[in-house]
Amino acid sequence: MVDITDLNNLNVKLKGKELIITELFDHIKAFQMKLQLLCRHLSAGNLAHFPSLREVNVEVNRLPEYGELLSNLNKEFDFRFVDFKKTAADMELFSQPFRVSPNLAPEHLQMELIEFRCDTELRRKLVSLPLRDFYPHVSIQRYPQMRKNAQVMLSLFGSTYMCEQTFSLMNLNKIKVRGTLTDSHWQDILTLSVAAVTWAEYLDRINDQLHVSH
Repeated sequence: MVDITDLNNLNVKLKGKELIITELFDHIKAFQMKLQLLCRHLSAGNLAHFPSLREVNVEVNRLPEYGELLSNLNKEFDFRFVDFKKTAADMELFSQPFRVSPNLAPEHLQMELIEFRCDTELRRKLVSLPLRDFYPHVSIQRYPQMRKNAQVMLSLFGSTYMCEQTFSLMNLNKIKVRGTLTDSHWQDILTLSVAAVTWAEYLDRINDQLHVSH
């Protein structure tokens, strides 16, 4: 398993800041496709992607054993992320709304999706904006169901990074000032530490307010 460095890379990617569920699923699908390719290579005795095995001149009769390990890892991913696959259709509708056929969409979305797909302005915006920034431009009056689906997708796993960041900051501050923090101190520290607004943005806002008051 020394050669499976992509597992560590995947771990880093899944902890990325402000990832949305479709991006997480893309990373997982890519990793599983790589696992499947590696399994096929081992079955054929191809060590092109296994530099460590090439260096030790591994015995050919050991390759099925390594192939089984990779196959089991892929099955474990299937089991762990089964919920992702259950929502795959909703994720595709969210991430590629102009490619999904209305015939394949849920019935309560079909008419709305047809209108959506014919909206030239929205099509233009999707090309130039990331999904997170695109959907606020979608009219809730014209496309309430599309907006609702997008809100669900954007809310899934949206707080994972923030929870990990907060937990890390709590541990760090405990080490630095153990025993001197009150509940009020904790609330102030966490609010400042995980705030989405940077100090530069905050100072700019204050500066703008001062100019307005003049």
